[in-house]
Amino acid sequence: MTSNDVTLYLKNLPFWEHISDDDKDLICGNLHPLHYEAGQSVHSGESNCLGALIIRQGILRTFLLSDEGKETTMFRIREGSICILSASCVLSVITFDVQIEAETECDVLLIPSAVFQTLMKRNIYVENFAYKLMTERFSDVISAVERMFFLNLQQRIAVFLIDESVAQHSTTLTLTQEQMAKAIGSAREAVSRNLKLLAKSGCIEVSRGTINILDRKQLYEIISA
Repeated sequence: MTSNDVTLYLKNLPFWEHISDDDKDLICGNLHPLHYEAGQSVHSGESNCLGALIIRQGILRTFLLSDEGKETTMFRIREGSICILSASCVLSVITFDVQIEAETECDVLLIPSAVFQTLMKRNIYVENFAYKLMTERFSDVISAVERMFFLNLQQRIAVFLIDESVAQHSTTLTLTQEQMAKAIGSAREAVSRNLKLLAKSGCIEVSRGTINILDRKQLYEIISA
């Protein structure tokens, strides 16, 4: 990756134009490109605090892990976005352990936690950005909890397919049933059964590694039923 590529990503940071040249140099001098394979752990509540991650390519999944090993996905972070929970040690509002893994192969830029903490102390724009992003992420968490409690599995699948279609800008979705099961907090076998029912009804077509949405209106009707 060239220095021009790095500069492009940094200039897209909402606070970039509001920080001093010294702080810009601090970021550039400590920025680390990292690569993660699909399924690799990025951050755990038991591990050291990484810092802020700028997603260049791929998808990160943020989830909670119970003592029994059950996973509950909170949200997923895509290319061009910033993962702030990986810098949870510098945010006083984070009082629970979160897990972050690479759902797909990922390339990220890391702003180390010590650097990010220094920036937050020096500049109100960086601090506001961090807490505003956290507020948005907690809204995602509340939405995930509401779906878990108030929608049945088929409705949750329908919501996921519509959201994923918007995110991928396509009606042909590239994902596995295992990825979907993790994303909506269900067993793969249960997801597979419901996908077969949806395919039988004619609203989707399922093939290996892809799901094609044939009737979006029918998916909305399932959600509102």
